[in-house]
Amino acid sequence: MKRCSSLLFSISIFLMATSTIQAQDKRLPVIDMHLHSQTTIWTDHRICFPQPCAGLPSMVNDPDELRPAALAAMEKYNVVLAVVSGGRDEVLPWTDGEEDKFMTGIAIWRPDDISYAELKGLLESGRVQVLGELALQYKAVPIDDPSVEPMLALAHKLDIPVHVHIAGLGGTPDFPIHLGNPLRIAKVLRKYPGLRIYIENASWPFLEEVTSLMYQYPSVYVDISTILHLTPRPVALRYLKSLIDNGLGKRVMYGSDQMIWPEVIGETIEAIETADFLNEEQKRDILYNNAARFLRLSEEQIAAHHR
Repeated sequence: MKRCSSLLFSISIFLMATSTIQAQDKRLPVIDMHLHSQTTIWTDHRICFPQPCAGLPSMVNDPDELRPAALAAMEKYNVVLAVVSGGRDEVLPWTDGEEDKFMTGIAIWRPDDISYAELKGLLESGRVQVLGELALQYKAVPIDDPSVEPMLALAHKLDIPVHVHIAGLGGTPDFPIHLGNPLRIAKVLRKYPGLRIYIENASWPFLEEVTSLMYQYPSVYVDISTILHLTPRPVALRYLKSLIDNGLGKRVMYGSDQMIWPEVIGETIEAIETADFLNEEQKRDILYNNAARFLRLSEEQIAAHHR
């Protein structure tokens, strides 16, 4: 009888220990504000700053493996929601069957990439929930150009979040760096106050300008994304620390900028989790809380993500 009781006690302790280990291993939810529905792979163009590249994550060699690899990385790191953008013929099929994991955005390189009527229809129907990524800077079109105004006015009217590339980080020799000053957004916000807009790469390296913009306009958030894996890690972390030190920790969001490197999802999440200048609350704000607030997730959605 004693032996039986001892065995039951041992089993009970084992199960409790196993349960504790599983609880410790369970990752808290993450929202990725910057993902791409890439369906092609380029093998002759590795982006990093400065050149030459060193230690860039290995690429998936087969385009058909990109989406499954990205979904697997999301599952491993408990990315419960991601804003994914791409061309309309690419991004809508990319999210098929996984709609609960994604908010869809249309990547726009030129203002005439999509007609106003079609864009309005996609946004009003809910098939597209984010305007952007607006990659207009790559085509030398500033965010405050009159040709961009109709789509910004539409986003303001419908209260649609806007994701914009305004930065000094492009990856091509003819990238117009001078159009990356985030203060150009101030002109837009004076006309459309309260427009929910978030800037990728935290507008690196325009730290003083983006800080000034965010001080004046509370609806502006940033994602800390590409610089975590395309610039030297100390550079990216110093930039993030400066945003935190400037009191902007409640408006910095996580983004992977996963294009053809699914590995960066885990790498960049771990970079934030291990940053020694961030406390646990700040890490959770960057990885989930700030995005949940910006996207106006319901209490039910937040609860479901944490179950």
